[in-house]
Amino acid sequence: MRRVECAGQALRSMEVGEEAGHREERVLQRENVHMRLANRLRFALERYLIRGAHYQLLAVAALIGVISVLGGVLVGWGARGETASESIWWAFLRLTDPGYLGDDAGFYRRTISTVLTVLGYVLFMGSLVAVLTQWLNSTMRRFEAGFTPVARKNHILILGWTARAGIVIRDLFLSEGRVRRFLQRRGARRLHIVLLAEEVGLHLVQEIRSRVGVSWNPRQITLRSGSALRGAHLTRVDFLRASAILLPAGEFSEAGPENADTHTIKTLLSLSNHPVVEDAAGLPLAVAEIFDARKEEIAREAYRGPIEVLAGSAVIARLITQTVRHPGLSHVYSELLTHASGCELFVREVPEFTGEAFEQVRRRFADAVLLGVVRMEEGAFRPNLNPPSGFMVEEGDRLVLMAHAYEDTRPSGVGAAEASPPGSAGIPFERPAGAKRVLVLGWSHKVPRLVAEFASYPDESFVVEVASTVPSEVRRAAIERYSEHCGRLPVRQQEADYTVRQDLERLEPASYDHIVMVGSDRLPSGEESDARTIVGYLLLQEILNEETRETRLLVELMDPENVGLLGRHACEVLVSPVILSHMLAQIALRRELACVFDELFTTTGAEIVFQPVPGSPWQGRSLTFAEIERDLRVRGGTALGVHRRGYGLDVGTFYLNPAKSEVFDLSDADEIVLLTAYA
Repeated sequence: MRRVECAGQALRSMEVGEEAGHREERVLQRENVHMRLANRLRFALERYLIRGAHYQLLAVAALIGVISVLGGVLVGWGARGETASESIWWAFLRLTDPGYLGDDAGFYRRTISTVLTVLGYVLFMGSLVAVLTQWLNSTMRRFEAGFTPVARKNHILILGWTARAGIVIRDLFLSEGRVRRFLQRRGARRLHIVLLAEEVGLHLVQEIRSRVGVSWNPRQITLRSGSALRGAHLTRVDFLRASAILLPAGEFSEAGPENADTHTIKTLLSLSNHPVVEDAAGLPLAVAEIFDARKEEIAREAYRGPIEVLAGSAVIARLITQTVRHPGLSHVYSELLTHASGCELFVREVPEFTGEAFEQVRRRFADAVLLGVVRMEEGAFRPNLNPPSGFMVEEGDRLVLMAHAYEDTRPSGVGAAEASPPGSAGIPFERPAGAKRVLVLGWSHKVPRLVAEFASYPDESFVVEVASTVPSEVRRAAIERYSEHCGRLPVRQQEADYTVRQDLERLEPASYDHIVMVGSDRLPSGEESDARTIVGYLLLQEILNEETRETRLLVELMDPENVGLLGRHACEVLVSPVILSHMLAQIALRRELACVFDELFTTTGAEIVFQPVPGSPWQGRSLTFAEIERDLRVRGGTALGVHRRGYGLDVGTFYLNPAKSEVFDLSDADEIVLLTAYA
């Protein structure tokens, strides 16, 4: 019996436990249902509120309406003679304006009024201010991020931000006269630049402002975020209505020179095949810079509209080669291809000279030097610089002039006839004899092209050696791949660090005629590249000062701010980003200059040279520049100026396009700067 009772108690205990477990399970289920319902409500509220400020304002308005109704109902219970609408309006006024709080009488009414007033501070004022502030902040961030489409016409569009783009913008701001004439041809009134960059912010604005300097005008530049490879982003900058599109390359882009060219070509394809382009003839002029000159034709074919392609490595390689062939020429290039004080190249349309002899037209410019003409042939501009005797100006020809300002290119009255100087004898413009030993310090993507340029002069002999920390096999393979002309110019490769004195001494720099220090593109920035170059240059100067043999130095810098660090040392300097950026900007403003630049810096056609005074008819004479001009014209050259090497100066002073009446007492150290063609 006892056992039966114990078993019954155990059974009842189990039943009680099971019932308690069921109750707990039901409670958990109800809690889960409530939690899921609350989560769904919160999720729905979240999805509603993040849709924008106007939805948030609607939510706040709805909540104010609900509270006003509840407050009106509560106060209506204790009030007599008031309708429901009057009670709700009373609650709404207390909710939105705390000034009504002192007008209420009675404990019940004042209590409700106080609660409504406190809720009004939180909901009506706090929420409204928070929503509007958040909306204003997000709107300002969106505007600063540059997502708003541009609505402009005849603007200059720059695709991609690089250090080169900053110099291009500065050059455009400085080219006031050229820009004004460009806009007049387009029917526009004022320069406006639109820059499309991957990321736009105050940091980019500050960087552009620091590069532009005193010419900075925020009203003339618009920044937009985006990629030039995406059609929607190109529409954002209204590319089809731009007057010109510039694609500057980045010397130190993370992608590297090879991939940067691929990006440029893809951008040109994106522009040509954009859905808004109905007729390729409506595409604006594109001026693109690429690193590898072998991709120049590909870049031209990628764009269906008018295009000019600037092969940066080829241009700098040509300038370096020409400077090695004619020491001192870098100073002429720096004057013609930068915004430094001095002369520039201009193209002018003067239809009234059609049918006249070139020699007669030349005498019509008292303050400028007429270099030649640009003529349209087979749909392309062809330069004819330093034309031969009997050349006639035809309809549509553009005159190419060198002058200090565009105003100096205005023609004067009819030029007086000039007689040839008596007893004039031809000056032998011969190619220099003997092999020149050239040492290239450093390595970049320009070096293979530089070797190809040296090899392109079959009548001149060069011995080139390259010293760098890059493995010799890598450099040798890069040079062999670049051009078939490199094979006839043996290049000796040496592994050395030019920032280490022992390595420099091992190279015996004094045994070379010329030393070229190229800027490296393997470092993160131009500042770091120039830091290595300057350190190597100072070490090199110490070594060469101990020698008696003269070795000429040519230094390539990547940042214009570092030029002053070299002081007044006896070396030639080329700031390649400044030169290339200037050429990009000037070609965009005057397309004909592209063929003029190409003519001046190639192995064929006219080129700028120096004629020594010793052995010439000018030796020991005192002549005006007009007399020098006249004497050179009958010998097939165009006088550009005079290079005075006297007065104890290593580099001397260049007088390009001096006044026709200026008198020069020529010494044996002086040279005449002229435009001619070697025989």
